[in-house]
Amino acid sequence: MTTAAVHPAAAPPAPAEPVIELVRLARSFPGPPPVDALHPTDLTVRQGEYLAVTGPSGSGKSTLLNLLGLLDRPTSGSYRFRGADVGELDEAGRTALRGRRIGFVFQAFHLVPHRTTVENVALARLYVTHTRRERRERRAAAEAVLRRVGLAHRLDAVPTTLSGGERQRVAVARALVNAPDLLLCDEPTGNLDSGTAGTVLDLIDDLHADGVTVIVITHDPGVAARASRRVAILDGRLRQDTTDGRDS
Repeated sequence: MTTAAVHPAAAPPAPAEPVIELVRLARSFPGPPPVDALHPTDLTVRQGEYLAVTGPSGSGKSTLLNLLGLLDRPTSGSYRFRGADVGELDEAGRTALRGRRIGFVFQAFHLVPHRTTVENVALARLYVTHTRRERRERRAAAEAVLRRVGLAHRLDAVPTTLSGGERQRVAVARALVNAPDLLLCDEPTGNLDSGTAGTVLDLIDDLHADGVTVIVITHDPGVAARASRRVAILDGRLRQDTTDGRDS
C-alpha cells in the first residue's frame, strides 16, 4: 500500500505595496466658525486597487481629493506616497511628484482650447522632458497614449470639434502619458450623457485591468459600483469601507 505525498499548502500571495498611506490625516479651515473639512483619517490604498470615494456634496470628497493629489496640505497627520513622507517636500518637490506620479481626470476636462488633441496630451510631458531630444519624443508619447484610449483618428483635432466623450478620453490620455502610479478621477462622468459615460467608465475599467491604481471621487452609485472597493465619507469622516461586497 502506498501513501500519497502530502504537499504543504501554498503560502498566500504577499499584499501589494501601498501607494497611499494616510495616518490621522486631517484638514480644517479657520472660521469663524472653524470648519473641520476632513477629520483625522486613516486610509491605505495598495498598488492595483480600484477605489471609489462616495458621498453627497459637502461631505469632504473634494478635500480628500485635494490632499491625495497634493493640491492642498493637511492641517495635521501624515501622508506617505510610495513610502515617502510628502509632508517633508517643499512646493517644488510636491509639484514634481504630482506631475510625474499622479494623473488627474476632472469633470470639466480642462483642455487648452487652441491646442490640438496631441498637443494637449504632450503638454503633460513637460514635467518629465526638458532636453531637445526629449521634446521631440513628446509627440510620439502623446500619440501612443491617444491610440490606447481609441483616439488615433483625432490626433490633430481641437477640443471644440470633439464630443464630450472624446474630450474626456483626451483628458484620460493626458493623465496617463507620464505612466503615473495613481490615477485620480474627480466625477469623471459628471458632464456626460449615460451612453458616453459608460464608454469612459469602460476605459477606466480597462486601465485598472492593466494594473493602474485608480481612485474615483463620485456621488453616483452606478459609477461607484464599478470599483472593487468603496469608501463612504460623510461630514468629513470615513463611514464605511466595502470590498467585494463585504463591509470591512
